[in-house]
Amino acid sequence: MKIITISYRLPLSIKKQNRKTTITQSAGGLATAILSYSEKSNANLTWVGVADFEKNTWENHKDSFSKNFEIEPVFLDKKLNKNFYNVFSNSVLWALFHYFPSYMEYNDEAFEAYKTANEIVAQKVNEIYEPGDIVWIHDYHFLGLANLVRQQHPDAKIGFFLHIPFPNFEIFRIMPNKVKRYLLEGMLGANLVGFHTWDNAIHFTECVEKILGLNQRGFVFSQDSHRTKVGSFPISIDFDKFHDAYDKPNVIALREEIGELYHDKKIIFSVDRLDYSKGINNRLYAFESFLEKYPEWKEKVVFVIVIVPSREEIGKYGERKRMIENNISRINGALGNYKWTPVVYQYQSVDFDKLIALYSSAHVALISPVRDGMNLVAKEYVAARKDLCGVLLLSVLAGAAKELQEAITINPFDTELIADKINLALNMPEEEQQRRMERMQGYLKTHDVFRWASNFLSETEEMHSHDNKAQQLKGDFKTEMFQKFEQANSRLLLLDFDGTLVKLAARPELAVPDAKLITLLTNLAADPKNEVWIISGRDKNFLQKWLGHLPIGLVAEHGGYIKRDDTWEPIIQGGTEWKDRVISVMQEYVDTNAESFIEVKEFGVAWHYRNVDEKQGFLTSREMLTLLKNHLYNSPTQIIDGNKVIEVKHFMAHKGTTCRNSILCNPHDFVLAFGDDKTDEDLFEQLTGDAEFSVKVGPGNTAAKYRVKSVDKVLEFLTQLEGSSVVK
Repeated sequence: MKIITISYRLPLSIKKQNRKTTITQSAGGLATAILSYSEKSNANLTWVGVADFEKNTWENHKDSFSKNFEIEPVFLDKKLNKNFYNVFSNSVLWALFHYFPSYMEYNDEAFEAYKTANEIVAQKVNEIYEPGDIVWIHDYHFLGLANLVRQQHPDAKIGFFLHIPFPNFEIFRIMPNKVKRYLLEGMLGANLVGFHTWDNAIHFTECVEKILGLNQRGFVFSQDSHRTKVGSFPISIDFDKFHDAYDKPNVIALREEIGELYHDKKIIFSVDRLDYSKGINNRLYAFESFLEKYPEWKEKVVFVIVIVPSREEIGKYGERKRMIENNISRINGALGNYKWTPVVYQYQSVDFDKLIALYSSAHVALISPVRDGMNLVAKEYVAARKDLCGVLLLSVLAGAAKELQEAITINPFDTELIADKINLALNMPEEEQQRRMERMQGYLKTHDVFRWASNFLSETEEMHSHDNKAQQLKGDFKTEMFQKFEQANSRLLLLDFDGTLVKLAARPELAVPDAKLITLLTNLAADPKNEVWIISGRDKNFLQKWLGHLPIGLVAEHGGYIKRDDTWEPIIQGGTEWKDRVISVMQEYVDTNAESFIEVKEFGVAWHYRNVDEKQGFLTSREMLTLLKNHLYNSPTQIIDGNKVIEVKHFMAHKGTTCRNSILCNPHDFVLAFGDDKTDEDLFEQLTGDAEFSVKVGPGNTAAKYRVKSVDKVLEFLTQLEGSSVVK
């Protein structure tokens, strides 16, 4: 087994100097973490990414450097790469996902380039993939890739992790429909989709539900080929690497140099890539406000700001650089003097030792992105403070703020408040600084990048291993089931009604059993070895009218009522005062969607929209789902997003629980269940024994062991069972 990791950038750099080419392996956190995991799991590692070097350079030098994993570069045409990377990835996705929709520069050519690039990378993965490999896809450049790999390898173990925020539905919906569907379907090709925070995970699930019409159960989406779990996996750093660097001789020398340079001043420090999402101008305005509000700090504090060059070829980035530099010049000119420069600015990359020296010299780290998936700078600063000194000021809009609870949080847009928090941080007693640092470091020690990688990949494998691959009920599987049926002395048949025994109709009252079905059920029940139950969502009055005369058991309203020996018994205790609220909400939608209708049951209410225009019905149902979730918060209900029906039922109306407590508790040596919708999954999950068989009717991922295509196939199978029964 190997781990195939895909990211836009490869974990290596190639430099040409004096006609000599050198290749060095990246010491970045992601490469280090994945390499560490592959070593611990005895898996080989292959890294796929887009080359930023010529193909002939690679061919001539790829074996000239030592490496601990295989490299598979993908070479893209320059124009294609520009449209894929600069235009669509960074001028569309980056802007939109960071909540800057006005910066989005969409065009169809760039989207087609994005799709093409994902297809080219998918082809590379297909060339090197072997059964059992884990495919781990990283970030927004490859949102379509998981689905492309899944199409070629349906049983692959695929994980996808997004390193930036995922926007809410109102922002995401701005993109053209074809783009939204491509991105969401692409991500759903993975077994596991990971985000930094649960906020982002919830945004993603809401977009999938409202745009694709798939509903999630416990943050799991069921599809025909697999299930996709959505979760929060906050990335971290190599804590020991940053913590231990404090004592490196070169770091000590650099720290002493910084101390001598600013010996009589407090240091506020920030380091960021050049990007509008980092809120650099906001923090400059805040620092200016701080000096104006607290003039006693003039000439006693210095703001050291390092900006790492990034994407300067994109217009918004060059524009941002000019704005930042103009602000720095203005602040220094207005507030500084010949003895003191308030803002010390560096526009270049910083090597690791100098970065640690700056971290460990700064009295305050000011980290104030206006939107950030995680922000590892905050974690690096904390880890580097082996002396337990320093104060972290951290934006609430950075994912790291959810973990680093001892940081002083700030709103990056509230410059006056930030000014107050800077003053608070500079005056914080050392004892409190140490207490806060100890707690944050304690968390980072146990939640490092190695744990992140291990947890994510383990969860991917776990999800894959539990992903049921229902077999078509035919051939040897069918023969085996017939044999066990014939050998059994106590058989239990659990049959759903709508979509299983009868085809769905325009209105529920039109879907009734015909004479052929009544005869079939009668004959099956006539065999003393058979116990037949109908497990339905219909109300008890309907079931009593059409099936009550048969010698079979009946379960109504998904488990709300049960009938045996001619007596109906309620399973649910407690009132249904929530029904009036549900009916009121649903009636508003019936008023505006004339072809829809409400079905009221004793323990539930259903809104059917199968007769409404497909697109209109779908969009309306997404809105209703959100509204009902808010109306019914903390009520004893379950909302079911069914096949063109939204149903709210009492949480105790549960097919699985009712069958387990009232039917399955009796001994049987053969159990067979058929069902077509989500409520039947509750029952299928109860049937795990060797003599217990579950069959899903129609498409969709399922907990059932087998599947058939249609109602006709169910009736055909039951007719064959009828022929195997003792009594004809």
